[in-house]
Amino acid sequence: FHIFLNDTRYFKRIQSKNNLATRFRLGIATNNNTPFAPFVLDSYVNIRGSGNRIERGTAALILNLEYRQQVFDTRLLAGQIVGFMDTGTWRKPGGELADLVRAKGIENFVGGGIRLIYKRAFNTILRVDYGIDTKNPERRGFVIGFGQYF
Repeated sequence: FHIFLNDTRYFKRIQSKNNLATRFRLGIATNNNTPFAPFVLDSYVNIRGSGNRIERGTAALILNLEYRQQVFDTRLLAGQIVGFMDTGTWRKPGGELADLVRAKGIENFVGGGIRLIYKRAFNTILRVDYGIDTKNPERRGFVIGFGQYF
């Protein structure tokens, strides 16, 4: 069994209170036809709003874009509002690499959220995001977590 996973991240400060954050995730693994494929396309790590687990695969391409706007900043707490777009696709176990670029398999969610940052402890961030599928607006959901999404 072989697996490769790469996360490329880029952060750009825009003026003094805004940030643009991007992440490109590429994962590829041995393409065995199994229900226990190593990559899970989910709401927690990959595409916000998509649900707990929408698909397993042996390869994945994910692009996350976030625009973070600082709303307030005190000595103890800071707050941000966030707009995002998450796009992803995968190869099903036993499938072909061409599955990664077929439009039918691409998931795209947009949404927004808030961040509450406690500045006295490292990476103590409460986040709440809400994402909506651009192809099927009935698919939507909240993601609540600790730490930045990426």
